[in-house]
Amino acid sequence: MARRANLSVSELITAKENEIVNLTEQIKKTKAEIKELKEKKKVEDSQKLLDAIASSGKTIEEVLSMIGNQQ
Repeated sequence: MARRANLSVSELITAKENEIVNLTEQIKKTKAEIKELKEKKKVEDSQKLLDAIASSGKTIEEVLSMIGNQQ
């Protein structure tokens, strides 16, 4: 911390700008990870739905018909 006290205002500005760049990169990376996880969840949910249909003994058409009748 003592080192920071010796920095000029310009150096402090540069340091903060660099910090913003690093945080922005981290945000982009985290958003990409979230997108990937959402896609994985979508695939898992789709598989759960297909498994439920298969175990019900009904065809996809029958399930779609039942869902359509509830609207």
